[in-house]
Amino acid sequence: MRWVTHVRDAALARRAVGLVAVATWVSLGAAAAPVAAQLLGVIVGRAMGSDGAPPKGAEATLPDLRLKVEVATDGSFSFTEVAPGSYLVVVSSPVQGHGVSRVEVAAGQTAEVEIQLHVVTHSEELVVSASPELRSRLEIASPTTVVTGEDLDIARQATLGETLADEPGIAATSFAQGASRPVIRGLEGDRVRMLTGGMGTGDASSTSPDHGVTIDPATVHRVEVLRGPATLLYGSSAIGGVVNVEDGRIPAFRRNLPLSGRVEIGLGSVSGERRGSLALDGGGGEWAWHIDGVVTDAGDYEIAGPRQLGGESGGGSLANSDNHTNSASVGGTRFFGRGSLGMSVAGFESDYGLPVEPGVRIDMRQQRFDVQGEVTKPFGTFRGLRLRAGLTDYEHSELDHGEVATVFFNDYFEARAELIQKRHGRLSGSVGAQFSSQELSAEGLEAFLPPTDTRDWAVFAFEQIDFGRVSLELGGRYDNRDVAAAPAAISDRSFGDFSASAGAVVRTGGESAVSVSLARAHKFPNGQELYSHGVHAATNAFEIGDPTLRPESSVGVDVSVEGSRGRLTGELALFAQDFDDFIFPDVAGAEIDGFPVAHYRQTDAEFRGGEVETSIEVFGTDRHHLDLKLFADYVRAEQTGRGQALPRIPPLGYGAGLHFHGERTHARLEWRRRDEQDRLATGETTTAGSTVVNASYSHRFIAGEQIYDVLLRGRNLTDAEVRVHTSFVKDQVPMPGRDVSLSLRLQF
Repeated sequence: MRWVTHVRDAALARRAVGLVAVATWVSLGAAAAPVAAQLLGVIVGRAMGSDGAPPKGAEATLPDLRLKVEVATDGSFSFTEVAPGSYLVVVSSPVQGHGVSRVEVAAGQTAEVEIQLHVVTHSEELVVSASPELRSRLEIASPTTVVTGEDLDIARQATLGETLADEPGIAATSFAQGASRPVIRGLEGDRVRMLTGGMGTGDASSTSPDHGVTIDPATVHRVEVLRGPATLLYGSSAIGGVVNVEDGRIPAFRRNLPLSGRVEIGLGSVSGERRGSLALDGGGGEWAWHIDGVVTDAGDYEIAGPRQLGGESGGGSLANSDNHTNSASVGGTRFFGRGSLGMSVAGFESDYGLPVEPGVRIDMRQQRFDVQGEVTKPFGTFRGLRLRAGLTDYEHSELDHGEVATVFFNDYFEARAELIQKRHGRLSGSVGAQFSSQELSAEGLEAFLPPTDTRDWAVFAFEQIDFGRVSLELGGRYDNRDVAAAPAAISDRSFGDFSASAGAVVRTGGESAVSVSLARAHKFPNGQELYSHGVHAATNAFEIGDPTLRPESSVGVDVSVEGSRGRLTGELALFAQDFDDFIFPDVAGAEIDGFPVAHYRQTDAEFRGGEVETSIEVFGTDRHHLDLKLFADYVRAEQTGRGQALPRIPPLGYGAGLHFHGERTHARLEWRRRDEQDRLATGETTTAGSTVVNASYSHRFIAGEQIYDVLLRGRNLTDAEVRVHTSFVKDQVPMPGRDVSLSLRLQF
């Protein structure tokens, strides 16, 4: 075993060295390429607060070109040597909020822009990266959720799944404090792609619900959830959606200050949680660096209702539900003209219990190495180049009363190159290629799948055509997958297919838009679905794969209306997605070794549903706003023509809340309801409905260059018993009871 570990480490080291060499050669070569003769433009801007006065301590950013400048005391700012094109300009202030505006730059001309900042974040102002060029949500045909700033601080939980679970259209698998993955519109597992900085996480969370995602929400400053055609850019495992987090490990901008940072401590009552985090950023001139670290300790959490584990009843704490997580990263970027090359090294460790299996724990470790090269200097017919690559070494041990029962290994490598086109008339877009390799294996009692080696490669193109108030999106992607398993007697499989998408956005005037999108996508079978054969305790089943499975394909339609009119801001999204050869574990009724048999089979399936989120301004001034929030989501999923429900589909959810926004004070009170789920798949049980009440209060203190934030949160304040239908263990493991938490943060 030690020899195998040394061989694995040596292979990883060789890949890392090669990765650095290739990234350096490509980035420097593209940056040094001659620029076609052209006249560059200038952007001159002015920013003002909601009261009309210049903002204090504000920064202006041109994200597409990775440029950032300080806003002068009179509110002015400028960017020079800007290639002709269309850009979003963002201005942010720690007190007066932020604002976004689009500006058109012509060759040899000066473009002027005025931006007004708001303390309330309007949905149309959020910038997303669901396309080659950064765009606001109103400019994108695909439904997109962005969680950042105050909303992220309030939503932040121990896992990414729970952090996003209150967003319309999103639920969570909720297996344990250390293991919870997002469920998007009823789709989960290998159909939802988890990314960090645009690269796959490289963990084993898609293979089993008790495997955690190797992302610590405490280090995340932005989460984007993509649905519909935007997922085309990310491949086969994104048929249900994409969750991409940004954590700043690799600095994207030059540093204006030699040193800045953030220190935070947090305490929680329901599990005795204690959390501490530190993030430092620095540099100067052509260099920038970043360091962060987080330590979290949480004991067994308190539950509200009767406990059904092991025949016991009554409230109290849920045994073996504790969670202990450490993560750290260090990264740096070298800037050269209009280009950059950055690298980061990160580590993640988590030790958490599985309350459904007394005495069973997960000890998880991952090391990650990332490289990011970018060129924003035009060359040839292109405006820029983006190169990203990541290499991960993942291992987790499943411990049974302290003894190693099963060990999972996952060596993962992914690389992606994208060439951003210059704007030609109304046309802009990008072309690119992507490659990934995964070596997944398990040893021990619960090694329910053989060692598998999966190789994926793809080429893609994404184009946008602007006609003023109407814009079109067109995309195409070809994917190829080769799956090999050991021993050699197991048949290898190869797959290839083409995906396409089309969308239209119609600006209906002011700050509103209607969008329609259509996508044809596919998902290739993975190693687990093809070759599983054994007891999988987390799903309480004896899983049997089918090596003859075909790729599943889907056709999806999204229609959404979004924007603001007077005091009303909101979004309504409706969707329909039909699957051919949908892959799912079918529980047929037979048993092996006392476990029900789950055969991976295929059927046609259909998903229907929608989400709505509305904000009504009750009253507002330049500096204070009180809004009434209304929200709901619903999905119905079943086997086509049979009326048989698919498993673990979330029931109807809805709620309301009052949100107060001030320059330094924010407060909210929310009521959330999930109805009973009695549309059941084979082997499922009814999940009772539940209602929770959440509240939060935050205040910001500013002393010179230092910012102090205090956040008090209350979740499930009525101490209701909550069970979620998307969890494999919802009948045995309820959600936490009442929790009151306090966070203190210093930014300097």
